[in-house]
Amino acid sequence: MSGTDENSVRNGVGRMIPAYIEGYGKTRPYQTPFSEIPTGKTGLRVPLGTGGPATPKLCASIREALEKSGLKSGMTISFHHHLRNGDAVVNMTMQACAEMGIRDLTLAPSALFPCHAPLRDYMQQGVIRSILGSLNGPIGEHCSEGHFTTPAVLRSHGGRCRAVMEGDMPVDIAVIAAPESDAQGNCNGVHGKSACGPLAYSAVDSQYAQKVIIVTDTLVAYPCTPMAITQCRVDHVVAVPSIGDPSKIVSGTTQIGSDPMQLKIARLASQIAWHSGLVREGFNFQAGAGGISLAAVKFLGEIMAAKDITADWANGGGTPPPPLRYSPR
Repeated sequence: MSGTDENSVRNGVGRMIPAYIEGYGKTRPYQTPFSEIPTGKTGLRVPLGTGGPATPKLCASIREALEKSGLKSGMTISFHHHLRNGDAVVNMTMQACAEMGIRDLTLAPSALFPCHAPLRDYMQQGVIRSILGSLNGPIGEHCSEGHFTTPAVLRSHGGRCRAVMEGDMPVDIAVIAAPESDAQGNCNGVHGKSACGPLAYSAVDSQYAQKVIIVTDTLVAYPCTPMAITQCRVDHVVAVPSIGDPSKIVSGTTQIGSDPMQLKIARLASQIAWHSGLVREGFNFQAGAGGISLAAVKFLGEIMAAKDITADWANGGGTPPPPLRYSPR
């Protein structure tokens, strides 16, 4: 990654960026918000799972599902992070890959957490070649310490969706942890012993991955409802004893802020929302799952209670609800 003019290009703020990065490829340095407009998207895959309840999809193990999906060395596997630090599916999948003798995989998780520390061993063994996703805990430290042989690529959640849809990050196999599913792959995250809420992060993977595997620890009779992901997007289903520990969903950024500066920012944000005039009877809003956002929602709830304002609906992450007043219509 030389910084000479011969193999570098200048980005929008005047910094010289390598024109090519080994293990990543040709770069496209940022210039302006609209200097590069996306042009189309990759086609939706044609899934196997279009049959009725008689179509066999249930596999005895994650390994069997991977084998039936045609897993080969060098492929890309994706995961979601709705279970956050309680997830067990990523580690189970990588163990199966190692046992199969698979190497040089690219992982495309929406995020990794301290519970995924075992991935360091799989990287050292050559099972994993690169990771395209948000890195927290030991895996983030492993990257910062220079142990990755290829650059880690971090994207926003929306940017990740765009990358999958446009083909910048093609996914060969999506392994989706689902708290409840039937044998055809109709599944959701709101029921089951490991309920985590929405399965929104994996929606794009279920549509664009070449193969989709649902891993669940609550297998129910057909049809499973509600259907966050439908059977027509699913190739294989695996029932395991546990997909993770939902009690560890509230961890890291999903814990309400306690730092004085974070709380000050949160309180100011709630006051700005109030003075904007938009916080009124029947309004609706969306909040993130970060510590500052959660604190801002708490302070906004206090304002709503004091002003006797009831919201129509609120949209947020998979964290325990703050003390809000709402009235579904």
